[in-house]
Amino acid sequence: MLRSPSVARAAPALFRAARPPARAMAGGGKPLVVPESPFDGPAEGSLARSEPIVEMGVRYEAGSPSPMESILSQEPIVVDGLLAVTGGGALGFPKQFIKLKPDDPTPVACTYSGLRFVSKQALKKAGKL
Repeated sequence: MLRSPSVARAAPALFRAARPPARAMAGGGKPLVVPESPFDGPAEGSLARSEPIVEMGVRYEAGSPSPMESILSQEPIVVDGLLAVTGGGALGFPKQFIKLKPDDPTPVACTYSGLRFVSKQALKKAGKL
């Protein structure tokens, strides 16, 4: 097989081992310096707040319960059948169909709103209604 002189000169460069891609992208081995977080206080979701927090335009005063705590303080919604329907408004979350157990009086929570539902049959069987 005959090769031209230009191919003979370029062949060693073509078959030379290339630098590994990970090393080429690493940026010369300089360590990444991460600045310290300005949030070194207590966790944002802690119960005891020292200053007001504004979430989604609603101002929660210091010491007031979080939105999830206020939802959990509500009684479960009693449903006649075994299927609870929640949501589905024009600006709300999608309509959710929640299947309830006929013999379990434990409330089932909606994954979007956190509202809890229980069937009337389960409460009658447990003697709570």
